[in-house]
Amino acid sequence: MQLVYNSIGFFLSQVMRYRCKVSTQNIARSFPLATYQEVSHYHRGFYRNLGRVFYESLFVKKKILSLTEDAVTLLNTIKLENRNIILILGHYGNWELMKQLPLSTDIRIQALYKPLANKFWNCVMKSIRERHGLRLIPAQQALRTLLKEKNSCNLTVFVADQFPGKNKGTKVEFLNQQTYLYTGAEQIAQKLNAYVVYGEITPLDYQRWHLSIETICEEASLTKKGEISRSFAKKLELSIQENPSLWLWSHKRWK
Repeated sequence: MQLVYNSIGFFLSQVMRYRCKVSTQNIARSFPLATYQEVSHYHRGFYRNLGRVFYESLFVKKKILSLTEDAVTLLNTIKLENRNIILILGHYGNWELMKQLPLSTDIRIQALYKPLANKFWNCVMKSIRERHGLRLIPAQQALRTLLKEKNSCNLTVFVADQFPGKNKGTKVEFLNQQTYLYTGAEQIAQKLNAYVVYGEITPLDYQRWHLSIETICEEASLTKKGEISRSFAKKLELSIQENPSLWLWSHKRWK
């Protein structure tokens, strides 16, 4: 499988030249002390991982994502308290595999999505992502839907490291740069007084991944504005520093 991922990564970077300048610039700015060789190493590793994400998202139907033992224990503890859970993660590892999370827990798993303008492709993508039991909630209906279910135990997934627009969201110091982050997850968590956790997806081998989770806060309503977003940014930064090649460097986060 490694050869398949490498081949797709090579095609994306060397043939299509998919955002090569963007990813190289992002890596260099995020690791200002890195040598040219180190930046090149992270860059090649990123495209290999992107090739893997691409392949697994389209062609792998079997379960390849599992929870760590600590994650299972923590989720079961929260479930006993009948709490709403907000799980925040970044584009790290293979984030697309969160659609397989319902296979590892009996807690209802859901995520927000923005319906595509093309109805055909919207149905296709929705079908793929709901294949294993993930519930998709249209973003514009999210708060109303989640407030109605405030007193039930469910877990809502947010991929929260996108660029929200200049001077929008929460401003944080992230990877040696001033960065703006979406605050939607934080705002909803506070309204629900949810238990908030950070998720990190890392490879077990060339065909499997595991998801670990770590508490950000137990009662979101008691946190100050920006506290959850800053904590998420710090935890994601530590994950990226541990293995830079697993993050999605091609996204234009700094404009």
